[in-house]
Amino acid sequence: MRAKNVQIQTKPNYGIDAPGLVRFFFTAGAVALAIFLVVLFSSLWGQIPKIVVGTLLGIAATYLLGMGCFMLYGSKVMKLKDRDNLLNLVPWSGRELVLDVGCGRGLMLVGAAKRLTTGKAIGIDLWQQHDQANNSAAAALSNAATEGVTERVEVKTADMRQLPFSENYFDVVLSSWAVHNIEAETDRKTALDEIVRVLKPNGMVVLSDIIYQAEYAHYFERHGMTNVQRHNNAIRDLVLKAVTFGSFAPSAVSACKSA
Repeated sequence: MRAKNVQIQTKPNYGIDAPGLVRFFFTAGAVALAIFLVVLFSSLWGQIPKIVVGTLLGIAATYLLGMGCFMLYGSKVMKLKDRDNLLNLVPWSGRELVLDVGCGRGLMLVGAAKRLTTGKAIGIDLWQQHDQANNSAAAALSNAATEGVTERVEVKTADMRQLPFSENYFDVVLSSWAVHNIEAETDRKTALDEIVRVLKPNGMVVLSDIIYQAEYAHYFERHGMTNVQRHNNAIRDLVLKAVTFGSFAPSAVSACKSA
């Protein structure tokens, strides 16, 4: 799908990740805060129960609202910085044919296209709404138009477990926070099989995600990929694991396909 009659925005909009979870944090936090205020100013509670319950509600409200704010910051600021760091891992010539697996609203897709001169970036997605707010091919193309890379971008509707491309087709394959959405390990393996299949010999894959990074690295190693590396921020990972009880620690795996 190429950009046709795409409305150009003044600024790119790469959406809110996990919008349902963001709504939950803010809604639950607001409820906890409201109950906290009721307890605090109520005359029906004894002093000790008021202190105990109020403290627990205050902690809950602070955590929930804080997580909501953090997720908004991550969607609007942090992921843009992370994108540039990930794309810097690729030794760009400008002539590459690039695939973005699970491109969403085009964060990595458009970032890659901006590194190209005669090359092209193709994004595929199933455009699910619960993973990213207002996720659509039109949104990705609109961001491409805003960033001035329309002629170097194309999007397709496709499943990462069955990529509509021939073997050894792409110089670079990117994926950001997408593969983990496949729940079954066997299906994730199928997606990785497809990524390796369409990658050219000596081509490079950069796969960023919030979980399963060790699984991806082990897969690449077992399948003969070279220069398999993990890329993370140790301090940030430690903090994120602490505040999310070990469920969220974004990092990336890069590897090259043997010639």
